[in-house]
Amino acid sequence: MAKYQCPDCGYIYDEADGDPHEGFGPGTPWSEVPESWSCPDCAVRDKIDFTPIDGGSQAAEVGASTPITPDGSTTTSAAPGAPFRKWVCITCGHVYDEAAGDQHEGFAVGTRFEEIPDDWCCPDCGASKGDYVLVRD
Repeated sequence: MAKYQCPDCGYIYDEADGDPHEGFGPGTPWSEVPESWSCPDCAVRDKIDFTPIDGGSQAAEVGASTPITPDGSTTTSAAPGAPFRKWVCITCGHVYDEAAGDQHEGFAVGTRFEEIPDDWCCPDCGASKGDYVLVRD
């Protein structure tokens, strides 16, 4: 049986144990947890945001964005001269547009997402940089 972890607070849903307080008895598979379910500890993350651990498999996507890999990363860096891209926070929907930068955060026009420090957080909700996914047009 697999386990799935909330990327914000670390809560773990273990299929073997279920979560009786949430109404899921022992042995309840992840596939039977409703898509509308959110983390019972932090109430910030939805089921789609959980990361599979210990043999689980899940492809998380946000609309038309790039899937998040099991280690929480998104995609590779942009090639030199590549068009500017947009990145969206999967927690709150904040969009970082490379073409516009973010003067308030200290990022000049044209600052690539990869150039933003790894310890940077979403200015709207505080989510980590790893909680952003590339928006596909």
